Amino acid sequence: MSPSQLARVSTLIPPTPIIAAKFNFDRVQGLSKRALDLHVGLYETYVNEANSMLEQLHEFPRDHKLLPAERLQRDGLVHRFCFEHNGVTLHEAFFEGLVGPGSGPAASSVFSEALDISFGGFDQWQKDIVELAQTRGVGWVITFHSKDDNRLINAWVDDHTRGLLQGMSPIVAFDLWEHAYLLDFKPSQRSDYLKVLFDNIDWRLIEQRCA
Repeated sequence: MSPSQLARVSTLIPPTPIIAAKFNFDRVQGLSKRALDLHVGLYETYVNEANSMLEQLHEFPRDHKLLPAERLQRDGLVHRFCFEHNGVTLHEAFFEGLVGPGSGPAASSVFSEALDISFGGFDQWQKDIVELAQTRGVGWVITFHSKDDNRLINAWVDDHTRGLLQGMSPIVAFDLWEHAYLLDFKPSQRSDYLKVLFDNIDWRLIEQRCA
């Protein structure tokens, strides 16, 4: 290693690794333990891949202009990191919200108020999600919240990256990649899988995300 390389490496701060979260699905009904375990295993793969991208990006020089080949490699890693990182955060939002059957949103919550403002109530919001979930392809249906005016928008997000709304917070995430439900449901039963998700949502958590 040359003196310049040694100086470059010694001045870089090591990247902080992403730590995989733990989830408790003991009360979740309608999804098998095997399906949930495999799904969490996939989430952990996203964590590992994102950490690998961070380590590789860490090694690129910051004190001089990148050579063309270095820039191509770096840009490719940045693109891949966005995919892996969003795979981590969206799965965490999804898994954290699965706790088992509950009583539904509180009538006096900020979330319920946002439902009334944006959709005319819970039932219309749910219907809109079910319709969005029929979108062909793999991705997510996500409810985004605007704190400025307490409004909600439902959006289809392709993969993990295309369709995210800047300036708004994702408060409810529905994973509609086929790996999320094929062990328990047929491809034609996506709506049945979605009903199970609604039955197991932690509405108190959703209300906290709106606060």
